[in-house]
Amino acid sequence: MGGSFFAVLAFFVSGNALLIAIGAVTAAFILWEALRFAIPEVNRWVVLYLSPLLKDEERYRPTGSTYMLIATLLVFLLFDEYLAIAAVLFMSIGDPIASVVGETWGKRRLWGKTLEGSGGCLLACLAIGMLPATVGTISPLVIIVGAIAATAIELLPLHINDNFTIPLGSAGVMALVSLL
Repeated sequence: MGGSFFAVLAFFVSGNALLIAIGAVTAAFILWEALRFAIPEVNRWVVLYLSPLLKDEERYRPTGSTYMLIATLLVFLLFDEYLAIAAVLFMSIGDPIASVVGETWGKRRLWGKTLEGSGGCLLACLAIGMLPATVGTISPLVIIVGAIAATAIELLPLHINDNFTIPLGSAGVMALVSLL
C-alpha cells in the first residue's frame, strides 16, 4: 500500500516537483541496490537484519520496491497524470489484494495464481480507479479497460516483477484506449 504514496501525492503537488521527488527516491533505491550487490558485506547485513522485510528472491535480486519506484517514475514521465495515478494505484492496491484474496480464499489455480485472487484484484482496481476518473479527465471505460489489463498482467506468468509490469502495461493500454 506504500506504493500509493506518489499517486496520492500527485493530487497535491505539481508535475515537476512530483517528478523530482519520485526521481530522487528512485535514484536512492537504485544506488542502495547497486551498493548491496557490489559490496557483499552490505548485502549480508541487509539479509541478516532486514530479511523479515524481504521476499526470499529479493535477498539476491532487486526488491519489489525498486521495481515499483522505477515504474512509477516512468508512468509519470510517459503518460497523462491521471492515467499514471490510476496505473500506480492498480499496482499498489490491486496486486496486494490479489495476494490476500488468493491466499485466503483461492482454490482455482492458473499459472501459479488463483482466479479468486484475480477477481479481488479486478474489483480493487475498478474501485480505486474511479478516484482518478472522478477527479481527472479519464472516462470510466478507460478505467475499466485499464483495470482488466492490470488484472491480466498480474495473473500472467511473466518473468518480470509485476510491480514494474502492472503500472507500465495498464497505463499503456489506457493511453491507447484514450485515443479511440
